[in-house]
Amino acid sequence: MASGSMVSRVLGIVRNMLLGACIGGLGGTSSAFNTANTLPNTIFILLSSGVLTAILIPQITRALKRDGGGSDAINALLTGCFGLITLVTLLATALAGPLMQLMGLRGDALVLGVAFAYLCLPQIFFYAAYAVWSQVLNVQGRFGLVMWTPALANLVQIVGMIAFLALFTGQAPPQEWTPEMIWLLAGTSTLGVAVQALALVPAVHAAGLRYRPNFHFRGHGFRASGTVATLMMVAVIIAQLSGVVTQAAINTVSEGARLAGQLVPNITVYAFAFTIFMVPHGIVTVSILTALLPRMTRSSLDGDTGAVRNDVVRGLVLPLLAMLPMTAAAVALAYPGSKLLNPSLDEPSVRAIAWSFSLMSLGLVPFAVAGLQQRFATAREDGRQYLRFQLIVSGIQLLVAGLIFVLPASVAVYTVSLGQTVSNGVAAVVFLWSVQRRLGGLPLRRLGSIALRLGSASVLAALPAWFAVEWIGRVWERGALHALVLLVLGAAIFGVGLLVTVRIFRVWELNWLLGRAGRFLVPAIPEDAEPLYR
Repeated sequence: MASGSMVSRVLGIVRNMLLGACIGGLGGTSSAFNTANTLPNTIFILLSSGVLTAILIPQITRALKRDGGGSDAINALLTGCFGLITLVTLLATALAGPLMQLMGLRGDALVLGVAFAYLCLPQIFFYAAYAVWSQVLNVQGRFGLVMWTPALANLVQIVGMIAFLALFTGQAPPQEWTPEMIWLLAGTSTLGVAVQALALVPAVHAAGLRYRPNFHFRGHGFRASGTVATLMMVAVIIAQLSGVVTQAAINTVSEGARLAGQLVPNITVYAFAFTIFMVPHGIVTVSILTALLPRMTRSSLDGDTGAVRNDVVRGLVLPLLAMLPMTAAAVALAYPGSKLLNPSLDEPSVRAIAWSFSLMSLGLVPFAVAGLQQRFATAREDGRQYLRFQLIVSGIQLLVAGLIFVLPASVAVYTVSLGQTVSNGVAAVVFLWSVQRRLGGLPLRRLGSIALRLGSASVLAALPAWFAVEWIGRVWERGALHALVLLVLGAAIFGVGLLVTVRIFRVWELNWLLGRAGRFLVPAIPEDAEPLYR
């Protein structure tokens, strides 16, 4: 899973590099496309994290326990899901104009954004279809292909952008875009998502599911999940409204500044920074939590609290061991990384992406805990906890979104980026306090010890890397080669430093993450050490 996710994330970064060449960094065109192309994913999350996730995993798990594999129940469940996502896709596409106005676009950017949206909003169906098939495969323990098919989407989109740059002038202002330009860029973006979904169909067939539409929804026990799904739906509606308000606030502030003759970090800066931020999260945390969700669901259905506790601890400690060093390295190397990944953007855009990414990266660990919380609540079919958690996150994010209207426009994106870290941090603390009561205690003191020792080792390793990057950056001309050299040098200094500091602080727990390779890189596991989980 991690290897597939890594390839997909790397291709996603290449795609973003080409996208920057196609639409630019700060300006109306970039705001129009990124708003239109993000909107389908925003609406899809409403379905995926709400109705689909709340119902699919528990109900498919129950169905597979029945005699005959529960094929009738699964087919009825999938038929209902496909009917719902088709209706939502058609409705959203019909409302493309009002939706883009709601997102804060104005003038020429709004006209171009609506044109993009008509072609991008059908992605909702294919995102949701991918989610449905992947849930079916995950329940049956087939994880690998699910993590590899997004790479196909990125490849299709990369080919489309290369063709665009070969045929048209990149970074054109909104009023200069032709229908051919719009169809090529937005059309290949949607085609990539369609390929990602359709590539899973043969795997689902090979797994033994012979899907046939079944409109007989009664008698399968779906009603029992209705309350849970409703609560999760409310939580996700709150989350998406919060996201829409935040994006609209960024668009309103940045577009107002642009029309006044001032270019400030906009939604494109935020989107590019978030894409880079999701690379370590997608490679490590998502891979771990994807495998844990079916296990936790089965253990919850069986009433095995001890097994659930083991999986929760595993879901805490493994991302913690990976994310603390990644956080320190991300902050230290944010500028050369952002420059290398966005060579076509101007210096102010690169600097803005680096700052936004750094502030987001401080929240890698809380973001991982947030992901664990969502899966824990899903496995236990606990809609109330899911809702309480989301109220905390969204409440803080909305406060931050309101705050940017009274701050200088130049710091709006940075404020929202830091707000993401703070909101997930507060919610993570609440989750840990809550889950240890539900599961009869967690080894929080040992987890705190690991965090303190590994965090100290990571910061001490990152400081010389940061100083080297800053010093060389001041005396050497800027460019893509400059960024590559800085990134490689900084990563090497950080890597060597971390090997030294983890021994100083005796962070032997890294063996749990590194496996056999840990014998050569980190202190050996003490003979009297007790494992945190089975």
